[in-house]
This record gives sequence, structure tokens and C-alpha cells, in this order.
Amino acid sequence: MAGKEDLLLKSDDIDRMRRPRLAEMLDIAEGSAYLLSAEGQSTLASDECMTVLIVSAGTWGLITDTPASLEGGENYQITVLTEEARQNLKRLLGVPEKVRKESTGRPKKYSAEREGMDIFLAHTYEGQSIKSIAMERDMSPTTVQKLLNEARFLAADHLVDGSWSATPGTPNYQKNLAVLAWAAAHTTGEKKAAYARLQQELEKSV
Repeated sequence: MAGKEDLLLKSDDIDRMRRPRLAEMLDIAEGSAYLLSAEGQSTLASDECMTVLIVSAGTWGLITDTPASLEGGENYQITVLTEEARQNLKRLLGVPEKVRKESTGRPKKYSAEREGMDIFLAHTYEGQSIKSIAMERDMSPTTVQKLLNEARFLAADHLVDGSWSATPGTPNYQKNLAVLAWAAAHTTGEKKAAYARLQQELEKSV
């Protein structure tokens, strides 16, 4: 069996045009993703289904992904692993319990609450592109994307707890619905249910 380093998978290894959701999750995982497909690295350039283990913020998820084709879009599914499954895979891969580390592309001075929310507001509500934000702030596009994704979750939490208004008829109503939809599509469990529930309630209230 290949060693842990041989299994490591980065977002740069992925065709973002054909596997956009998988590439986005690899960005969030910040280097803590492992290719489990039996075919190994050859699968990256094929039309076959990939199996990927994501380890991010203490959560382990098993992703199956088939790239988009002329016949249809990307087929993407994620399953959160149980503690028993985590322990079995940890022994198999030699993955330490605390695997999250600070990305070299994201210095500690950046945070989702500060720069991330500024980026979120500029991108979501003002329509500024990620490339433009990166140039303006002297950041890499990857850093901007990571901060944007983390801030999206924060924004969705603010909408759910009521600290941000999500009243139908407000100027940002449709954009707030899109934030909730994105957050629900990129998480699991109670968080996913809360985001989806608020989205449905808001849509019904129109």
C-alpha cells in the first residue's frame, strides 16, 4: 500500500472545470486530503469516480466524485465518517489526530472575521471578482477563495441566528438565499439542516 505522502491530494491536482465542488473542498481542507481511489494518481486525468478523504477542522468526510461531462454535471457526494471509521482510517493512513495546520499561503494576520468578511461583502454584495480582490489586497486568489468560503459560513450563521436580517423584500434577499444554499451544499449534519430550513422558510414567506 502507498504511504501517506503518496496519497496526499491538492486542489492544483484537480481539473476545476470538471470537478469544481471537489476542488473547492480541497481548498478548504488546506492540504489535508487523501486520494483513496484504487487506480491511484492516474484517476486524476480520467472520467472515473474518485474517492477522497477530507480532514478539516476535526471533521472527516469521505467524498465520491465523478467529473462533469457533456452528458451532465459533476456527480459529488460527501459522507461524514463515524468515530470508528475515523480510527480505522487513521491507523491505515498514519494520519495524526491533529492534522489541521496553518496554510503557508494564508498568514496568521488574515482571519475570516476580518479580511474574510470584507472579501465576502465585496464579492457577494458588490460583485467584485476574486481576481480583482486578490490584486487589490496583494493576496493570492487561493487565499481569497479560502477566506471567502469561511466567511460564507459565518454569514450563513449570522442569518440563522438572526444577527443579520434576511427579511424578504430587502435589497440583499436573493443573495442571502444564495449564501444559505451554498452553505447547506458544503456542510453536513445539524448545520446543513439549519441552513436549509431557513432557506425554505424564507422562500415560503415571499
